[in-house]
Amino acid sequence: MPHEEKSDSVPALARSAQAAPSQQEKIALALSAFVALLVHWHFRLSGFGEQDAARLAGDAIHWHENHEIFMAKVDYRLRTSPLYIRSLKFALDHGLPFRALPGLMNGVSVLLSSVCLVGLYLLFRRLSNPRVAAAATFMYALTPCFWLGSVYGMPTLPALTFWVFATLAFARASDELNWQSPHFAGFMALALVLASIAFALKADMALSAGALLAILIFHRRLQLKLLACAGGVVLGAFAFALLYAKRLATPVADVLDPNSPNTLSGFFNSWSARFPFRWSLLVDPKNNAPITHASGTLLFAVIVVALVYGLVSGGTRARTTLALAIWGLTPMLFWGLKPGNSARHNLPAFAPLVLVAASFLFELANFKTARAWVLIGVLGVIAWLDTSGPNSVTPNVNLFTATRGVEGSTSSLHARSREFALLPSPKKAIIESEYLIDYSEFEIWANATHPTPRAQPRAILDGPDRETRVYEVGGVREARAVAQRLRRDGWDVFSVQFSL
Repeated sequence: MPHEEKSDSVPALARSAQAAPSQQEKIALALSAFVALLVHWHFRLSGFGEQDAARLAGDAIHWHENHEIFMAKVDYRLRTSPLYIRSLKFALDHGLPFRALPGLMNGVSVLLSSVCLVGLYLLFRRLSNPRVAAAATFMYALTPCFWLGSVYGMPTLPALTFWVFATLAFARASDELNWQSPHFAGFMALALVLASIAFALKADMALSAGALLAILIFHRRLQLKLLACAGGVVLGAFAFALLYAKRLATPVADVLDPNSPNTLSGFFNSWSARFPFRWSLLVDPKNNAPITHASGTLLFAVIVVALVYGLVSGGTRARTTLALAIWGLTPMLFWGLKPGNSARHNLPAFAPLVLVAASFLFELANFKTARAWVLIGVLGVIAWLDTSGPNSVTPNVNLFTATRGVEGSTSSLHARSREFALLPSPKKAIIESEYLIDYSEFEIWANATHPTPRAQPRAILDGPDRETRVYEVGGVREARAVAQRLRRDGWDVFSVQFSL
């Protein structure tokens, strides 16, 4: 895509890709990563950034307390994020207080965000040049999906970090002309290990498998053996993630029903029924708004124009655009065709697509670096005029507004639940739907002196004479009926979701 690459030969491209960063480049990269770390640390959230974060923490808490985790009881989460849940449980097993879980999750995302940006720069540098790579990394860092992924804990950004370095390891292996060399085998094995960690953290990172194909397309290395290696890395890592989840789950005796959530086929059938593919969802504003808000509407428009321009241009530019489009559009279309889309789902998709946009802007500026940065700055200012975006599903492109909005709503949930948890009453009950129950339940766990779980009726006991029952209901009518019955029996009741 860069102008100077139009007449380059394939060997020249390979040499450029393998050229190590200069000392000045390394210093600038390290300083930039450190600044990003400080900024993200300053703006990190105080609690769980969304319901799924609270659910993952709840899974780890119950696993830690009950010493077992059942596949069906944690819905799809153990299938899709087994290593993330296991890591949280490991921290609890080694003395981490329940109260510290949000801080741990958010802090890990902050730390890995800088590592991810370093990896993306090195990967973008292979597919363009240092100037375009720097601009693309900067632009991607300021997208709402990456920013929010950096300031609160979810497995998506850690998984992306490991996947980026898996792709770099695969690229380094593909540079080797001698496939018998230890370097080829070593880097390919490293790619498999890193990809396995990425998919075990977030299984749908496998949708970004096009990154490996993008490397081969860009360097014109579409050879059968390398394609087989790419497929082996993806399939091997995905198989590892599935088997690891199965190994963690407590076995269920005599599962005869193939549609049971405890079986892999049952999981896929259940998941597909809940999130069916529908072509109409691509034009549904409720479902495509998370896509445009993940990057910002203006940047999304620039990406669309850059993709079309690149694909019709021919030559190196068309080949690179096609490679990056395969990488980025696959996860975007997958989630865009399913209900319940979120900006977070599109975090891996926009990494290569922002590189397409940055290369296009550099070409508009005639590859003059100063002009390109002025153009990026002007577009950024215009983009921030868009004030739409109320939450983490469709975030505001103004990162400070987005952070304040998410922090305000989630900290309110924590504060109200904590206030109830600290009441001295010995008989308390929380009544929530599946949507918000994990916020309320977490505060009970975090503020109890000696909490222990009880299965029937579901409750958290704090010593011999304090009990908080947990009721999961389907709607407001059921919630009020349960509350009325409990109040007659002398229980204090609470809900962050329902007016009781």
